[in-house]
Amino acid sequence: MRMTKTFTPTNLKNLSKPEAFDQQNQDDQKFYDGIKQQLDKLYREPSAETIAKILSYAKKR
Repeated sequence: MRMTKTFTPTNLKNLSKPEAFDQQNQDDQKFYDGIKQQLDKLYREPSAETIAKILSYAKKR
């Protein structure tokens, strides 16, 4: 039986493209900016339903 030599490359810098990473970060930031106002509103003025869900969850634990 013949043994096969395997290895994992350690120089991963060449495999990833920084441009793709930057684009993903920009997309994530755009998404967050789009929902930020709604998240801030929930933080400041939670609905009765949201409060009930939190209290229900807290009682279960």
